[in-house]
Amino acid sequence: MWSQNPSFRFKIEEFRKKKADHILSKVFVAGGCEWQNNNCYRFLYVYPKGCELADDHLSVFLRIAKPKSLPIGWKRNVSVYFIVLNHRNIEHCRSNILQGTFEAEHPGWGYEKLFPLSELKEEGFMGKDSLIIEVYINVIEAVDGDSEDVSEKETVDINGFQVSASHVSYKNLLFV
Repeated sequence: MWSQNPSFRFKIEEFRKKKADHILSKVFVAGGCEWQNNNCYRFLYVYPKGCELADDHLSVFLRIAKPKSLPIGWKRNVSVYFIVLNHRNIEHCRSNILQGTFEAEHPGWGYEKLFPLSELKEEGFMGKDSLIIEVYINVIEAVDGDSEDVSEKETVDINGFQVSASHVSYKNLLFV
């Protein structure tokens, strides 16, 4: 089931001044799993100027930590969504719910076009030049390698309806 609290909250200060093509957050644990981006042991991989496939949008990806160290057969079937907030904690964008499986062969995925960068320039949105990204993760199934499933399949609440997690849309899903 979805928690009303985010699995992780990433506040990016001085967002407009960032020169790097991507920003990495710290590692965190959700559903018994450390999450990160790339091989830098981080959770979110945020492209403040957009990634090369979508340079006019904010791009955000979620990735597991240390995928090469995972036991054979390890996987996490999850549903995930992202929320972009301004410095006043006012929601400006909520992604669709994505469902997919994280494993050593597919350690990360997310949105190449989460949020149009042009909307960041709207009056008041970047008042303190900070941007907040929240991620909500619902672990549906967890397999720790050669062992049995460690959680049961669940349903996802979508606009008040309980939907089997396996029927949630893969729209805009990008594997990295």
